[in-house]
Amino acid sequence: MLDSPLIVKNLSMRDTEGRIIVDDASITVSEGEVLAIIGESGSGKTSLALGLLGFARPGMLISAGEVIIDNEDILSVSEQKLQSYRGSKVSLVPQNPTTSFSPRMRIGDQIAELLSVHGYSAAQTLALRRDMLENVGLPTDGGFLRRYPFELSGGQLQRIAIGMAFITRPRVIVMDEPTTGLDVSTQQTILNLIRELVQTSKASFVYVTHDLAVVHNIADSVAVMLGGKIIERGTKEQVFREPATDYTRTLLSTIPHLPDRCNVAEDDGASNRVLPAVLKIEDLSVSYGDVRVVHGISFSIDRGECLALVGGSGSGKTTTGRCIAGLHANGHGRMTFQNAALSFGYRNRSRAQLAALQIVFQNPDRSLNPRESIYNAVGRAARLAGADEGSMESKVTQLLDRVRLPRRVLTLYPPDLSGGERQRVAIARALAMNPHLLICDEITSALDVSVQAAVVDLLMELKRDGLSMLFITHNLPLVSEIAESIVIMKNGLVTECGSTTQVLRSPQDEYTRLLLEAAPRVQAQHLASRVVRFQS
Repeated sequence: MLDSPLIVKNLSMRDTEGRIIVDDASITVSEGEVLAIIGESGSGKTSLALGLLGFARPGMLISAGEVIIDNEDILSVSEQKLQSYRGSKVSLVPQNPTTSFSPRMRIGDQIAELLSVHGYSAAQTLALRRDMLENVGLPTDGGFLRRYPFELSGGQLQRIAIGMAFITRPRVIVMDEPTTGLDVSTQQTILNLIRELVQTSKASFVYVTHDLAVVHNIADSVAVMLGGKIIERGTKEQVFREPATDYTRTLLSTIPHLPDRCNVAEDDGASNRVLPAVLKIEDLSVSYGDVRVVHGISFSIDRGECLALVGGSGSGKTTTGRCIAGLHANGHGRMTFQNAALSFGYRNRSRAQLAALQIVFQNPDRSLNPRESIYNAVGRAARLAGADEGSMESKVTQLLDRVRLPRRVLTLYPPDLSGGERQRVAIARALAMNPHLLICDEITSALDVSVQAAVVDLLMELKRDGLSMLFITHNLPLVSEIAESIVIMKNGLVTECGSTTQVLRSPQDEYTRLLLEAAPRVQAQHLASRVVRFQS
């Protein structure tokens, strides 16, 4: 039996109003073991993970239990000692590296600061920093060390965050959604890096995620959380093949799957068009200053159609979506929306066009006002769309129901909600405007699979009602569930396009094949036979 650097006994957490967030959780993680904690948004998985560092988010507290690391309960030590343990005995890889680095400090200085805090000398710092960057596949030269965080890609920042978590050789490493929001090729690189570091470390690993395909690829064991409780625990094989609870079976049933690769007949959906396209893009080029990032692309979206825009980080897909939404005016080409010219820049558009074309962003933290209640955020949009003041509460509640949010969130604020719950608020706010075209920029990247399935259900229902969508994503299995057409982008160019079935089953371009190979997946034979695949 391997040693167990991490033993958690009866850990409970609650908020200041007494509501239970984590309820009597107990786990043991052996050396070199990766325990994945899964569950829907708001299940308490991130709160439990942060509790392993002796930390509770504002408005919460650890009310009972022990977190034993190397035979010492870190919850019973002084605050000063606990601070020294964070980063030395237990470390964290955050979900969003862009918010965990100071934008005013160079990368090299931030790594050095971490080591200095934990008592390493200048000579040790130089050697450890160089080794860390080599281990995560990044340059070690002075030019790279002098860069600021905003000069690096999301994948590079995530590698540095992972390297910093490992650099002091802690006994426990907590990873909170470390690949969320990354394109499939970068995600695969990060997962390969984590696997290599796990093999060379004697630490215990706790991996919090909603991506069950990633769990299947990296975890040794799985804990399933619901309503703050761990309702199931077992090896990866046990949980995926023989789930013990109905809830776990439901989670597994919602995993989207890529279609099998095969040769299929050509299917040109454009030839079947009867109605004019809702959105038509012709020879669109977009620049940042003098740097062109999108190079003359063209596509169209029909009424009730979902077109997926897929590509790696830096491919230009988000820039394309922002340009169509009017948030980036430095472009040229021709855009037609509902048979009328669509100007570059929202200031040049009519009020009707602004309402009819809505965008939901990847990161709701940047699109929701933290000082505005959920009721006011959604209600303000509904009011702009002409909702009657007397029935406003009913309208807002109806919108929240559609995205599976309870009535209690009406009086809450964005910081009171989980990341997945905030994203659902952003979707509800966009729907309040009764749009004809919805631009979805990685809107499911922060959602667990059950909520993702609910959102896909909602989007499919809206499609049947005639809503058109531009679905920007790196999640290829999800594309196969929701989109009729797909456009693959690389370096600002369209490398392949066509019907989703045609492109995913019989890709013609090498880059498309690389994306499909990099996408994490769960093969059907690894799932319980009684689990039914989610059908849209």
